[in-house]
Amino acid sequence: MIGVIGGNGVAATNRLCVLVEEMTTQAGAYRDAHHPEMIIWQATQVPSRSMYLEGHGESFIPGYVEVGKKLKACGCTKLCMCCNTAHYAIGLLEEEIGLPFINLLEEVAKEVNTLGARRIGMMCSDGLRSIRLYDKYFEKINPQMKLVYPSDDMQKFVTRGICNSKSVKRFTNLSNSDNPNHCFSLVCDYLMEKDVDCIVAGCTDIRNVFKLEKHQLLSSQVKYIDSLEVLAGQIVSNQ
Repeated sequence: MIGVIGGNGVAATNRLCVLVEEMTTQAGAYRDAHHPEMIIWQATQVPSRSMYLEGHGESFIPGYVEVGKKLKACGCTKLCMCCNTAHYAIGLLEEEIGLPFINLLEEVAKEVNTLGARRIGMMCSDGLRSIRLYDKYFEKINPQMKLVYPSDDMQKFVTRGICNSKSVKRFTNLSNSDNPNHCFSLVCDYLMEKDVDCIVAGCTDIRNVFKLEKHQLLSSQVKYIDSLEVLAGQIVSNQ
């Protein structure tokens, strides 16, 4: 049974459940028993992962260890996190909790490599961007893959988009930069101008509001990898 440390964010975790159900049903499930058993813990009171990595917030690690141990006590045999940034501590969490994790960052890198992409635009949290953790996994899978991050100014739109995807602003039809969908569209335009052949949504909150396939300027040569979809696929394949 898989335990999901969620609440990071809440909407992304809820959407993860929808994706898992849809993927399982599309694969042929027609009974409840065909679906994976999961326990989802909305760990909403654990400190921000990104703020911690940015150096101005409390550590999220003790809270995740506590939640992970509770999931283990409930019978979970494998864990995952609905948060890219939290993977900063995946090794320590596995050691402290005593259970293996689905490594989302590694699985994203594998999927991008399978597509044959070599110049990859990355949209992720400020904290994850600051430590370049995704670079480690991409280099491990294939050193020829290079990540392209938004400029400092464009990263502000990524951050605004992530924050606003968690708020009521995602339900409004704003026509300015407070619209999270608009924020991610601007960043994708920027990355495509940098001649990337793939763009990664390296924050699961992005899926709350945005899918690049709907972007009117999407080049047929640019692939798009959504980390929340990758996580859902891993949960389905690990059942």
